Formats: sequence, structure tokens, C-alpha cells
Amino acid sequence: MLNRPKLRPVEVFPVQQQEKTLVYLKDPENFAQPLGISPAGYFILSHFDGKHSLVDIQEAYCKQFGTLLLSNELQRFIDMLDHHHYLQTARFLVHRNGIVEEFKKQLTRAPAHAGSVYRQDADELKMQLDGYFAPPHGPGLPSVDIQTVTPKAIVAPHIDFHRGGPAYAWAYKGLAESEGADLYVLLGTSHCGGENPFILTFKDFDTPLGPVETDKEFVRRLQESCQEDLLTDEFLHRSEHSLEFQVLFLKYIAQRKAELRGEKEKPFKIVPILVSSFHSMVLSQSPPESRPNVATFIHALQDLVTQEKRRICFIAGVDLAHVGKQFGDVEPITPDFLRWVEAEDRVLIDKLAGLDAPGFFSEIAKDQDKRKICGFSPLYSLIQLLDGSRGRTLKYDQAFTPETGSAVTFTSIVFE
Repeated sequence: MLNRPKLRPVEVFPVQQQEKTLVYLKDPENFAQPLGISPAGYFILSHFDGKHSLVDIQEAYCKQFGTLLLSNELQRFIDMLDHHHYLQTARFLVHRNGIVEEFKKQLTRAPAHAGSVYRQDADELKMQLDGYFAPPHGPGLPSVDIQTVTPKAIVAPHIDFHRGGPAYAWAYKGLAESEGADLYVLLGTSHCGGENPFILTFKDFDTPLGPVETDKEFVRRLQESCQEDLLTDEFLHRSEHSLEFQVLFLKYIAQRKAELRGEKEKPFKIVPILVSSFHSMVLSQSPPESRPNVATFIHALQDLVTQEKRRICFIAGVDLAHVGKQFGDVEPITPDFLRWVEAEDRVLIDKLAGLDAPGFFSEIAKDQDKRKICGFSPLYSLIQLLDGSRGRTLKYDQAFTPETGSAVTFTSIVFE
């Protein structure tokens, strides 16, 4: 029996369903399936910090609601959460370790979000992605008659497609109308952190459109250039969507371009890199490159890119602000607040487009990342890796979700 239950780190947000409010739990590491509980259940859950005893929780419940929380009712609630792997218990650790070990054995990384965020059937998926290019929100389908210069880098969202699909299309259209790169270096937000700032994987990525090969030799050389083991947290690639969605779009535009031109699909490889949070550096007001493990990695990657004879394109899979109740804000979101968010975002985007690393860091650090820019670490890394380019903003958007009283903002940028 758990006398002082402890909740694992999870995302919690309210959802309105038929005039009733439910509270949904979501595991960012994807070891547990989403779970809905009542507001009263959430009150109980808020005391699962490993410090409150069962008696403490019962007393708090009685003060809040004026009724008794029976011991067997509380125990059933605890057992239910443990059964669904939301509590930090020995049972969860066995479950987690089994999944991690199984992932290590796999040669490829399975498409974790196929069948949910995007269609699993290849033909249906192509139709879905085609739809994001359609005006008025999209930029129009790529044209076989237009030849643009292969970008040095693009910034694309990593928000789910039903909210941000057209912004992906804006980011990738120019790449689809260019010759394309031979190697794509992908920088994505690690939403679950990580022991090291940068997390590598040797695994190829499966997609409903076919496999995408990871350049294992490049990854090996990058790892050898760094002192830390950048594969320690490789399992975080297992369910992380920030790179999965970029890989999917790369495969899609490669096939789309081949179909339009009546040619064979051009082969390409990827270097998938997850970047964990730089928030501690914001709090300490110290630029990330002042940390040896960050500086060493950036310099190692720069050196390898400089040695390459292949055409390389960097891709950052990022979102910007995360504001509202789902993300811990107390004040409700208003139109005036969203206008303020956009104004602040656009200043930040301008610093990014100008590759102004000190200015970019300062914009986030000035209010200790009040807007919770989840793409901060990959974008800051991108600024360090690019040279002599200026970004051009193609799209900016905000996705407001009334059910959770929250909003996520994102942008599409090309560096040529």
C-alpha cells in the first residue's frame, strides 16, 4: 500500500465535455495512455507529492468538500492511477524499463503518432498533407515549374497537424521546389528533458511513406567528438513528436517532388538531434554557450558540417509561446493578451532571423521566459550553427484552445 503516493511528471489540463469539466492527464514520455478524471479527483491528485500521507489527503478533502473520503475509495483511486502508470512506484519502473529495453533492441524508430495526429494509410496521408498547402491558409501546392535555391535552414512548427498543418506547408514549400539537400540536420525540442543538453540516436525513422535513414557514421563521429554519452537518453526519441513530424514532411516532399517531375525519389539522410531545456541558463542569466557541454557539442557539429561535401540543410522543429491554464498560468487569455504575445513573439523572431544570439537570449531571459518558449534551446542552437544568412518569416500563427483556455504560437522561417 502506498502511504505517501507520488505522481509522475505529467501534463494536466481541463477539458469541457457536454457541459461537464474533466481533467485530463497526459504522459509526455508516452509510458501511459491519456486519462480523464473528475475535478474532485484532480484535487486529490494535487496532494500526491510523496509528502502527504493518506490521512493528510483525507483531511484536506473533507475541508475542501465537507464530506468524507473513505479509505477504500482513496485506495481504489490510487490503485487505478498506479494501474495506468501515473504514479512513481516499483510497478511503474518495471513497466518503464521494459519499454526502454525493447526500444533499445529496435533497429528503427516506429512512427509513434501515426493513426492519431496523422493518417496511417500512405495514400490518405498524402491527401492529408496536400490539404495543408491549399489556400487560403496554405501557400499553394509545390510547383514543378519553380526552381528555388535549397535553403540553408528552415524553422517549422511541431504542433499537431490539425492546429498547425498550413504552417508546416509554408515552411516546406520552398524546400519542395528546390533541389533539396543530401543531409538534413534536425534539431527538435525534447519535451521530456534529458541528462545531457543534446540527445542523439542511431535509429532510422519509419513513416507510413517508407523509411528515412539516419546517417549513422555522422552520428558516430559527432558522439566521438563529445565527452558526454549523448545516447544515454536515446529512448526519449521513442515518442518525441518534434522530430517525427519533420521526418514525415521530408519524406512527403521527396515523394511529391519525384511524382511531379517524373523522376526517382532523391535519397537523403538525417541526423536527428533532440535538445533539452536551457531554462536553468535563463534563470542564471548565463548564455548557453558558456556551458562546456553546450559549447563542445556546437563546435563539434560545426566542424563536421564544415568538412561535409554534401549539401546540408538544418531543420528546427519548434513552437514558440505556451500560455494559459494548461501551462500553469492563472490569468485567463484575452484578445489583448494574445496581441501582446504576438508582439513579443515577433521581436523574438526578428532576433532569430538576424542570427542575433545575445538579443535572442535577452528577449527570453528578460522576464524569465514568461511565455514559455519551448523551442528556445533548438532555436538558440540553430543561431550558433548558421553563418552569413538572414531568415525570412513566411508564416506566424496562434492556436487557441477554448477547452483548456490555452494557446500555442508558432512560425515558419526560411534561411537562404
